[in-house]
Amino acid sequence: MNEQPISRQFFLMYALAFVGVWMAFIAPTMSGLQIRIGQIDPAHKASGLALVLGVGALLALVSNPIWGQLSDRHMGRWGRRKPFMFFGGLAGTMALFVLPLMQTVVGVVIAWSVVQLVFNAAIAALHAITSDVFPESERGKASVAVGVGGGVGTVLGIGLSAALVKTPILMFGVPALLGFIILLVFLAWYQDTPLQVAPVRAGVLKTVLDSYSFNWRQAPDFGKLLTGNFFILIGLNIITTYQVYVMSDRLGWSDAKVASMITVIYLISGASSMVANYIAGWLSDKYARYRGWIVGSALLLAGTATMFGFRPDLLILAAVLAGLAQGAENNVAYAALSLTMPDQENGGKWLGIGNMSMVLPQSIAPAVAPILLAIGNQSVNYVSLYLGAAIIAVIGAGVIMTIKKLQ
Repeated sequence: MNEQPISRQFFLMYALAFVGVWMAFIAPTMSGLQIRIGQIDPAHKASGLALVLGVGALLALVSNPIWGQLSDRHMGRWGRRKPFMFFGGLAGTMALFVLPLMQTVVGVVIAWSVVQLVFNAAIAALHAITSDVFPESERGKASVAVGVGGGVGTVLGIGLSAALVKTPILMFGVPALLGFIILLVFLAWYQDTPLQVAPVRAGVLKTVLDSYSFNWRQAPDFGKLLTGNFFILIGLNIITTYQVYVMSDRLGWSDAKVASMITVIYLISGASSMVANYIAGWLSDKYARYRGWIVGSALLLAGTATMFGFRPDLLILAAVLAGLAQGAENNVAYAALSLTMPDQENGGKWLGIGNMSMVLPQSIAPAVAPILLAIGNQSVNYVSLYLGAAIIAVIGAGVIMTIKKLQ
């Protein structure tokens, strides 16, 4: 593990890599898939979206720790991480050009599953660089690079998607291609150190099982952090996933207006998220206090969900508040994961498992949402959906309060 402070150049280039990956990969989950599913099957768009996101997130959940473990053990002249970033990004970009050609929900499920499976190779390897390069005293700075870079990439990707909404193949393909080109800039610059000592060989099954295993008794705070973060991000994913349908169903907006407004919302929430991300990262590193930031972010998220459920017309204010909550929570939780993981030598594995607590909510939220939407006399009850999201986020905050190491 490196103990030398990182340079400003490395910080900027690492953030740039997340600009590229998030531009390609996250933008479809925020608006592209919702719009495409609505075009293919408007009568069953909520259940169709739940199926697409649920299956895709399940594959991400399975594949991310495995990719992280494989990159930990990879030996080659390119280094441990670069091959996974390159081939994962390339295959994911190609799959995103194929996805909009699908004419059925099942076809979209298959295409999005491929995107999730291969792109997670790049994501797992890119996240693992945190434990390779950043010293423990600067893990908050790593989170800032991830948060700010990812926020910029998300806004750029959604903006491009909105501008190209009338041509589905361009709506998905252009952000993916530009994002991959940006990732290539980082790969050409980054000097990845090859693994010098051959790892102990293990069977395929053992390697796969080891990718998901850790001893809760030896790292209880790591386990609690995974659990609390899991609940908080279920609440967040419910808020972000269904706001497109709130605009169309409750506010009566067209697809074109929804696409353009999504860009505005993510520009606003992205800006507030980056501000919170930077402040939370700096202060959490300076004072070594992490728990309060995560709990406070979860409570702010719960309040925002409650407000938006009753007053969807306040979506701009909701975007600002949700951005502040997401920026602070993502930054500090990411740094906290790297500080509570059982050891630093297998950072790819542990951050891959940590990523599960961030990815699994993408699968659980669409599965929970139909239950919450069905509460009450209305056919689709968005108030109960967002109140449910608030309660789930508060549960996550309660779990985080029990962690001792972060205080």
